[in-house]
Amino acid sequence: KPWLARGDWAAGKIKSTSPAPIGFFLLWSFLALAMSAPAIHAIPTEWQKGNHLILVALLFPAAAFCLLGYSFVKWRSRRRFGDCFFELAQIPAPLGGTLEGMIQTGARLKLEQGLHLKISCIRRTVTVTGSGKNRNTNVNETVLWQDEKVFKPEADLPEPEPGHTGIPVFFKLPADQPECYASGNESVFWRLEAKSKMRGPDFSVTFDVPVFKVAGAAVAEEADEPDPTAALQMPVEELRRDEHSKIRVTDGPDGREFYFPAARNLGTAFGLTLFFLAWTGFTLAAYFLFKSLFFEIIFTAVDVLIFFGCLNLWLKSSRVTIDSTGVRETRRWLLFSRSRNFAANDIVRFDVKAGMTSGTQTFQNIKLITKDSENRFAANREKFQQTGQKPPLEFQVSSPSGYTLASGIACAPEANWLVQEMTGALGRKL
Repeated sequence: KPWLARGDWAAGKIKSTSPAPIGFFLLWSFLALAMSAPAIHAIPTEWQKGNHLILVALLFPAAAFCLLGYSFVKWRSRRRFGDCFFELAQIPAPLGGTLEGMIQTGARLKLEQGLHLKISCIRRTVTVTGSGKNRNTNVNETVLWQDEKVFKPEADLPEPEPGHTGIPVFFKLPADQPECYASGNESVFWRLEAKSKMRGPDFSVTFDVPVFKVAGAAVAEEADEPDPTAALQMPVEELRRDEHSKIRVTDGPDGREFYFPAARNLGTAFGLTLFFLAWTGFTLAAYFLFKSLFFEIIFTAVDVLIFFGCLNLWLKSSRVTIDSTGVRETRRWLLFSRSRNFAANDIVRFDVKAGMTSGTQTFQNIKLITKDSENRFAANREKFQQTGQKPPLEFQVSSPSGYTLASGIACAPEANWLVQEMTGALGRKL
């Protein structure tokens, strides 16, 4: 029972976590100001001498004020919502079963917009390169699986105690995902998030929840347990309108048509473009600083990859047409296009997979699973079982790779709804 190693898990009452305490950001902001004070004092003198690079010293106070602003926002949020806890109905939450419980806020919560509840299975790897003073540690997080639901602003949330609000939590957990564990430089953890935009500081809480394989646990899919939070959730049509979805679904002479326009995620497109410009500047600076062809090749290669990522976000659109005979998909980049056809008898199903991550936002992809990919996956799985060899984690937690029909869907409930619509357009039942 590894979940008993953590006191909060064993007690079934988990406090909201934060990336770092407010004091951490205050400390670094004061250190940045202290480090930049001598340079700032010398700016007028150095500027008169023609040393215009001295203005780089202004980056330190700018960073310090950003940290101070972030600390103030976190402090206001703490004052407004108090300490928040998640109480589990069952300890631990079993794989193949359900995650149930209630988030309790430290103060009364009045929703102004939709409340997003999200559960994610995340793989974290830590890579250490170099040694001594050149030692670098890189932390990479990959979302293996994710589910999300959105409560409507007028949802009647319970009040477990006077002056507090309860947020019911109910998620069906897949049986084929890994449980919480940590081994060497790799770990897997499950994260529960609740967020809602509000005037002033937004409501945002995060919990690390215990999800493990439990012998004899009821399988949620087999039990077909109804969702007790269904009445609180926002209808998909309203959610698409509220999220300003640009994805269009229409009925045409050739079948049901799903159109995914270019530049539909403007925030991500602008963010990656700015990163591309910054990386290009860094690449040029690295060339003049290091005077090394090796560095220039590496930085240029990364720059080219980022550039093509920007082109995809700004220019790529796709149109998927489905009827009982099959699926026709056309991708277009301005004047260039490519089409593919899939016969109905070659299609096993449509599936939703976690895709690109931008900040804390994970975008969803819609996959078309063919019989060939399903057979290859089954053959590989049988090979691992026969040899007794442990398959890599990516194989353990994935289904057949399939063909990506659409990517960059920001809202998981909308992605699940699109899969339902595509399945119905193909003349099949879920």
